[in-house]
Amino acid sequence: MADMLMATNFINGVWKSESNAESFTSINPATGEIVGTCTMSDGQDVAEAVQAASEAYKTWKRVPAPLRADYLWKAADILLQRKAQIAKMMTLEMGKVYAESLGEVDATIASCKYMAGEGRRMFGETIPTGSPDRMAMTVREPLGVVACITPWNFPIALAAYKIFAALVTGNTIVWKPASDVALSAKLFTEVFEEAGLPSGVLNLILGSGSKVGNALAQHQDVKVIAFTGSTEVGIHLAEIGARTLKRISLELGGKNAVIVMEDADLDKAAAGIVKAAFTTTGQRCTAASRVIVVESVREELEQRIVELTEKLRVGNGLEEGTEIGPLANAAQLKTVATYVEIARQEGSRLLTGGVALREGAYQNGFYYTPTVITDVKKDHRIAREEIFGPVLAIISVQDLEEAIEVNNDTEYGLSTSIYTNSLHYANRASRELESGLVYINNGTSNAETGMAFGGVKMSGNGHREVSHHAFDCMTEWKTIYTNY
Repeated sequence: MADMLMATNFINGVWKSESNAESFTSINPATGEIVGTCTMSDGQDVAEAVQAASEAYKTWKRVPAPLRADYLWKAADILLQRKAQIAKMMTLEMGKVYAESLGEVDATIASCKYMAGEGRRMFGETIPTGSPDRMAMTVREPLGVVACITPWNFPIALAAYKIFAALVTGNTIVWKPASDVALSAKLFTEVFEEAGLPSGVLNLILGSGSKVGNALAQHQDVKVIAFTGSTEVGIHLAEIGARTLKRISLELGGKNAVIVMEDADLDKAAAGIVKAAFTTTGQRCTAASRVIVVESVREELEQRIVELTEKLRVGNGLEEGTEIGPLANAAQLKTVATYVEIARQEGSRLLTGGVALREGAYQNGFYYTPTVITDVKKDHRIAREEIFGPVLAIISVQDLEEAIEVNNDTEYGLSTSIYTNSLHYANRASRELESGLVYINNGTSNAETGMAFGGVKMSGNGHREVSHHAFDCMTEWKTIYTNY
């Protein structure tokens, strides 16, 4: 391709372009075509990036927070100017519908402006003391180099939540994005280069998790690991970080459920479920993968869900009218197909979908039809394990008590919603659901900037993002006593 891009490492304000460096390709999951080539980093590259970030930290931490925030205000303006370019690249690399990619840039801009505002709201405390000649106060201080390790499903937004919080609090960053979206990461990094961010404050390192991610997490000068991805990898990073007492922020997997009670508006419930289950082709940590429905309305709800699901148009995310894009890569396609076969073997019943599309316009991509499966039991693997694809499992229960029990009976606890017109049901569910996010009469994926985001149990380790609560991971409290 004549316009094929090349992504390289960005270290200490310079784009590296070693001619002898290994490389890998970025593949368009809709067509199988090569989008661009990317540098494959090694341990030496990681060491160089961490060194650059460590040196930059010495001066960056002393820049007043409102002035650090000025770079975010500039970045927000540049993101708006480059919105279409970045959105198109995200769709080319991971397949999501172009309108969703535009929405991701919008969410990133909103987060950028929010964190810029926090530059003047990084509050500490003044505390009355027991002495007439003493003042006591607490202040937040940065920690140092932050390793941001991010996935492919939201190429810039999930990185932005970490990077913006780290920047405004005075930390410096080495960012390792998922290899599937290295070109999108390049464009996002260019935004900060254009904004004039000082050299070494933000560094980009491309390559595999086994080589780059591990080396970055193990580096003694990295003080914080901020990660979004699978629970398995999150546990691995936590074990590495524990050896040097690094601060660890983990946003991990989910097995999110929508509970539907007998008094729910079934049309609204079905619409919310289908949107939450199949947007981004189900490749969201907050995607609805289970429906827990009271038996008396199960068949009615299933009919509505199937009808809406079968209307969804699967195709290339850049084509007008497409509602569901391809899966991000061949591995995801294989995983989804495997789980659907497991569901059949477990005795579940396929209502719609369950087909990998391989002919015509689909032949070179990683397409799978949106799938709805019923007669699922709570102990089935399809009801307990994260699939990360367009597969929805329907589980029947008798009442709210059983619905809450079924929802809580997984190792995950990220997002749960309930559809009901009863304040009793809604209040009891919001109190008893083991979930970091609870929605009433809404799908499981509708978080807003400024609200703490994160999960419980194996969906996270207690830290939160998307709000000022991210500062709990990115800063250290210092207590200062002054006698006068």
